[in-house]
Amino acid sequence: MRNTRQREEILDFLHSKREHYTAVQIYDAVRQKIPDISLGTVYRNLGKLVESGEVVTVGTEDRSLCYDGFTFPHDHFVCTECKKIFDFEFEHTEPKGIISSGFEIEYERTVYYGICPICKKSKI
Repeated sequence: MRNTRQREEILDFLHSKREHYTAVQIYDAVRQKIPDISLGTVYRNLGKLVESGEVVTVGTEDRSLCYDGFTFPHDHFVCTECKKIFDFEFEHTEPKGIISSGFEIEYERTVYYGICPICKKSKI
């Protein structure tokens, strides 16, 4: 995959933050450095970055897609109240019988949904 200035700016933005952003939020941020970038260009480049494994996606309860520039093995927690996405590192064990049944796991991604401590506290 050929690196372009637009792709590099998108990746730099995602690597500089520990948050999860929608394509529109990424577009708004990258436009600060590349004013003539289009939303279509951002979507195309995000698709290529996801395909290459340099970026991962996280689906939210409202079916919007967020992008994560940190590709180390980790899970996500999506707060159903404030919609914020949190990273979690968990030790996973092999799903019983998967490997012995001939399946080859390429990756695992888990998303938990619930209420974060801040939203939970504000409900009390």
